[in-house]
Amino acid sequence: MNLRFALRLFTSSLGKKTVMALSGLALTFFMLVHLAENLLLLKGEAAYNGWVDFLLSNPLIPLAELGLLAVFLAHIITGLWVRYENYKAAGFSKYEESKSQGGRTIGSATMIYTAFALLAYLIYHMMHFRFADHSIGFYQMVTEAFRNKVFVAIYVAGALALALHVSHGFQSAFQTLGLNHDKYFSFIKTAGYITALFMTLFAMLSLYFLLGLDAKFSSPYQQKVLETVIN
Repeated sequence: MNLRFALRLFTSSLGKKTVMALSGLALTFFMLVHLAENLLLLKGEAAYNGWVDFLLSNPLIPLAELGLLAVFLAHIITGLWVRYENYKAAGFSKYEESKSQGGRTIGSATMIYTAFALLAYLIYHMMHFRFADHSIGFYQMVTEAFRNKVFVAIYVAGALALALHVSHGFQSAFQTLGLNHDKYFSFIKTAGYITALFMTLFAMLSLYFLLGLDAKFSSPYQQKVLETVIN
């Protein structure tokens, strides 16, 4: 595949939608992995800090971060590009009217709004943790943030925007890739809703620490029960 062919493929309508679908699925997978990492907070300081130290000591992590940034930018650029082309082809009022008809859900109707909300939240999230005091340890840094009402309010809003975005984006990605046969599309649709439900665990985790529920599981017996549930 030469560069000219790849460029033509990427700039075609189908190419942009395919890139948006694949990058969206990749980002969804990353968020599930990130959720699993965050759930280590429930296992305590040693478990969470140990995992973070492992990541920081891995020489491949900077490359992985650059790859993730590339995927994220590809998703944003192609998403806005497709949106603009739809707007340009139909006109804003007609486009919005056509999008509001037939089988619309809250997730599909708010895709553009949750996209911008997630972008704003991501910038805030990165700024907050990149420039936070890392000397106190990553567990303390995160849990202290989760005890701040303003931070948790923003975090919960970001998690809910993510859940709404994924609730439609997941099944839409498979449909774009042509995997929308009646035989298994209902399964894909259900999987999308389940994945979106998992995203709300980000919000629940922050509320867990804000409400001080971690202190209620401080006894050895309660901690053992909690670890059994997590594992």
